[in-house]
Amino acid sequence: MTLLPTVAAIGTIDHVVIAVDGLARAADIYRHLGFTLSPKGLHSAVLGTENHTIMLGQDYFELLGVVAPTPRNAQWRRVIASGGGLAGMAMVSLDPQAAYAYWLAADLSPEPAIRFARAVPRPDGSTLEARFEVVSLDEIPDTGLRLFVCSQPTREAVWLPELQRHANTALAIHRLVLGCPDPDRSAAQWQRALPASRWVTSANGGTLDTGQHTIELVHTRQRKVQPVGIDFRVADLAACTAALVRGGIRYRHEGARLTVRPEFACNVALGFEVARGTG
Repeated sequence: MTLLPTVAAIGTIDHVVIAVDGLARAADIYRHLGFTLSPKGLHSAVLGTENHTIMLGQDYFELLGVVAPTPRNAQWRRVIASGGGLAGMAMVSLDPQAAYAYWLAADLSPEPAIRFARAVPRPDGSTLEARFEVVSLDEIPDTGLRLFVCSQPTREAVWLPELQRHANTALAIHRLVLGCPDPDRSAAQWQRALPASRWVTSANGGTLDTGQHTIELVHTRQRKVQPVGIDFRVADLAACTAALVRGGIRYRHEGARLTVRPEFACNVALGFEVARGTG
């Protein structure tokens, strides 16, 4: 019998991980890009990492640095050693154990679930606790990113209103872009882990639709899959332009979007375009 996961087990993108060598410097760069960053978070000794989150409407991304080497952060360290950049993607999950069972039945190699928490100081002196449950997959060939599901039972401690207001007016992650020597082969591997995703081919690769987000797999001559960048939806392109100018960030107008080259954003190419219904 084939085990079919529910959307509650493996949903759309929850957040994206950008691995960085030097969290303070990366945080400064992303503030100049017009993003509001959370205070620095320190994870457990087992994880050995620290981060800043950048909270959007329903999703977010994080800048992740390694504090001390541990088995749990080996893949992040490999990405950092190769220059840093896009390193992982978490999918929404209300039932990580069901995701674990599905991946196990699909002949993948999920790690046992881990639960962890971090304190969230509030302006009034109180503290909230943000709790997470994560099930990670061992590296899958031809995907280019570490994949995991993430349960967020305390969303009120993570999606704080003051962290969702950005000078560049960012609202949401729109798509991830990866360069692939064989997009069809990569898509097949992605669909092993994300069975609800839909693959649509194009002249230069294709797109995986995860529900609220897309993953664009672009054909390249590289020998292996290479994460390229993130495209964001913004409320106001003029305000986004002004934020980049104030931050001293080099950017380009490309039709109805703005782009920032990876060397100006911690080895991640960024794109900004107006969200439908706001322009």
